[in-house]
Amino acid sequence: MAILSPDTEKLIADRLRQGGYKSADELVRVAIETLDQMQTQEVDSETLDAIEEAEAQYARGEGRPWETVREELRAKSS
Repeated sequence: MAILSPDTEKLIADRLRQGGYKSADELVRVAIETLDQMQTQEVDSETLDAIEEAEAQYARGEGRPWETVREELRAKSS
């Protein structure tokens, strides 16, 4: 079994300090179960169409910097 990197150990420790998990084992188990659920979920055609359109927009150079989008989202949520 591979040893976890210091960065991964820090992520786990930080999450455990935030609460909600009794142990690193529980946290990792929940994370793996969540990944399994995400991988088995089918994406509906509307979402696939939106992804394809976004990819086409990006290919045409219509993308926007993440910083700009993030600030717009923060402004909407405040």
